[in-house]
Amino acid sequence: MITRTCAVTGMALLERPVTMYRVSQARLDRGPLNPRPRPDTPAMFRTEWNRFDTPGLTIYGAEKRVTAFVESLAYKAPSANDFAGLHEEAKFLGVELHVLLQELRDAGVPVEGVDADWRSERAMYELQYWTATWVDLANMDTLTAIRASGISGAPKMTISDLTGDDREVTTRIASWIRDQKLDTGGSTQGLRYPSKFGVSEGNHCWAVFMDRPNTGCSPIKKNFAADDPDLLQAIRITGVSVP
Repeated sequence: MITRTCAVTGMALLERPVTMYRVSQARLDRGPLNPRPRPDTPAMFRTEWNRFDTPGLTIYGAEKRVTAFVESLAYKAPSANDFAGLHEEAKFLGVELHVLLQELRDAGVPVEGVDADWRSERAMYELQYWTATWVDLANMDTLTAIRASGISGAPKMTISDLTGDDREVTTRIASWIRDQKLDTGGSTQGLRYPSKFGVSEGNHCWAVFMDRPNTGCSPIKKNFAADDPDLLQAIRITGVSVP
């Protein structure tokens, strides 16, 4: 991996082939990667957008399959208190969390989970980007460049703002980054950023800016089963029931 500072924008750039994974529900009008088109609306009206959506098309992926599952299930994650209670009960009963969640669900006990057809309607896609330039969002150089741009929209603009839940801030930043011309003469392919559920070396998330649906990469479709080890690990991490 090559990491360097852009001579024009000051942002930290990553230049390397990237393989990522995405859980996606194919649609006839948007293809297998299902990018949702976003209009060029003011940031204040983007509360329902995903974290780094920009006007146009944006998709998300992760360097590891388990993180792709985690990110796909994150919107259904229970509160920290409920999550702690589930883990305590599973430990007391001596069962894995996914087993407890299914038993509770079968017994009619409300749990945070996805619909019964969630898994059957989706597949895991492996995406390969052979030649691209990415912005490393959590890098100190990138944060400094964003603060210096005047575009931040946050009082202090720290890493917690960049990766937080305020869509007016995060989508504004993503849009600004997408619009920048780099010292290569081109634009960035997207962003590398940490998952809210934790990050380790070789396990980041990616937001990919697309000009047209399903372009710029070579998607490989792979179905997954209910007992997929990475899916079960994602259930343990998020506390989300997947029947």
